[in-house]
Formats: sequence, structure tokens, C-alpha cells
Amino acid sequence: MTATISAANGAGSTVPLTILSPWETQYEARNVIHDLIGGDVAVSLVAPRPRNGSMDLLYATESDAFAAIALHREETTFTLTDTDRPSVSMSYVTDGNLGIRLDESTLSAWIVSVGYQELTP
Repeated sequence: MTATISAANGAGSTVPLTILSPWETQYEARNVIHDLIGGDVAVSLVAPRPRNGSMDLLYATESDAFAAIALHREETTFTLTDTDRPSVSMSYVTDGNLGIRLDESTLSAWIVSVGYQELTP
């Protein structure tokens, strides 16, 4: 994937080598199910939340990885644009944990994990 992540507040952007596989995202269903006295159910239909999850970003250097963490610590929204996989592109806010770790297979590349909540597309 060829991805660029930009901060809406002008704090900058980051370009990971790739977004690591597997790419996985979820949509939280928000339907409300009510139990009725006779044993049936009544349902209040509510549209699902926009997608959320966690993505792992690969960086060649420690300094690039820590710069990506610093960018994601900004109080702003972000835009992810991926030219190879347009379905991955989104506007999001950080949600949950931000993490950084040394890639065990290379011992030179770094992986940044970003929890995200997509904003309404």
C-alpha cells in the first residue's frame, strides 16, 4: 500500500513504508433489541457506526516511527489516503492506544500501531 496520513491542524504528515497486513476493520452495529413480555422482540433500527479498529504502520527508521507517534498525539483529525487501496482511505481520530515497537523480523524497522475511529464519510 502507498499511504499518506495528514493532520488536519497543519502539524504535518507521515508516509509509512506500508500499512501492514492483515488490514482489518469493524463496523459496530447499534440496533437496539427489546424483549417483549410474550417472548417476541421489538427492534429499533440504528445505522452502524463508521468503521473502527487498529492499523499497524511500518517505518524504516526509529526517528520516522517516533515522529508518526508524535503526529498522532496531536489533538486533531487525520486523513489517510492510500493510492493502491482506495477503500482504506478515510478521515479518522485516534481512539484507544498508540503503540510503537521494533520489528522482530528485521530488528531495524519500526511498527507504529494506531487505534482509530473513522469519522462519518
